[in-house]
Amino acid sequence: MLSRSQLHRVRTVVPVRAVAACAFVALGACAGDATSPRVGAGATLQITTTLQPLDTVREGRYVAWVIDGTGTATRLGVITPGIAQSFLNPADGAASIEIRLELPGVLGSRPSDRVILRGDFMNRHPTLSIAGAVTQEGELRPRPGQFTMFTPSNNDVGGYPSREEAGVWLFNMKPSETEQNDFYVRLTQLQNGWTYEGWMVRDLGSANEIWLSYGKFLPDWTGAANQPDDTGWGPFSGVADYWNSRLEDFPGDDWISNPLKLPFPQQLQLPLDLREKDASGKLRWTHVITIEPMSDKGEAIGSERPFGIRPYVDPFGDLRAGDPRTISFHPENVPSGEVVVR
Repeated sequence: MLSRSQLHRVRTVVPVRAVAACAFVALGACAGDATSPRVGAGATLQITTTLQPLDTVREGRYVAWVIDGTGTATRLGVITPGIAQSFLNPADGAASIEIRLELPGVLGSRPSDRVILRGDFMNRHPTLSIAGAVTQEGELRPRPGQFTMFTPSNNDVGGYPSREEAGVWLFNMKPSETEQNDFYVRLTQLQNGWTYEGWMVRDLGSANEIWLSYGKFLPDWTGAANQPDDTGWGPFSGVADYWNSRLEDFPGDDWISNPLKLPFPQQLQLPLDLREKDASGKLRWTHVITIEPMSDKGEAIGSERPFGIRPYVDPFGDLRAGDPRTISFHPENVPSGEVVVR
């Protein structure tokens, strides 16, 4: 295990990848060029998606919009996940279609910047994808790197390893086993309306699951997660000024104690043991990285709730401190859709 001082000295320069981007209009919509196929007004658009249901009071609604050749967006209607819905196209010369997350309240005449799915009318059966909608370019990375059991907030006092089973951090413990061959996890860059958020989840998939956020974060222009998340060492790290106290160059949190008396699930005890097992010997904790609306940034500690885009899910495992844990991509947790033009 490298010392913190060694980790802080690690810096990597990654060659810039050429990005083929379409020109965005004021709405942020990519409408295609003058030779792209168009769909006339009055055509029936049948839309089916795998989007996760929303809490409409807290999260809002999914709304479909068609974009014409000038970049003008016209609302089709509210999308209900999991069923086929038909809409009459109101816009002559529609070049693309987008589904956006619209926050609770009255729908306006202009779409939000939270595009979740998009597709071009290149044929009569376009596919809807998060590529170019949630992401700036392309699909999510299938092998972003490793997450690590680590508690930097108390290692100065307790020495290493102290209570390593009480913390999780995003960095590559064994760079040689990763594609990037350095210490930084790399994630696909996101559009302005979205952010990554990291979680530890107890009893995932059960009626009693508990989600603990370790903060929201974005990669840099190379994709490297090389900055602290928005909770620093973590509100339950035992450090009162957890935003600023000798922060690591990676997202992550420790769960040691609660000196600030913040809301915390009564079922859990601090410090956490992320290698905890139930009575049958089953490991209880899972590491998850979600993609969240940027509008959730700044929400109160204890009020965080996961959104329905959950591409990276892995058991925390019973490995030792210093052992790498691989981040796994789950495409089935990423929404998609299709449109049939009739």
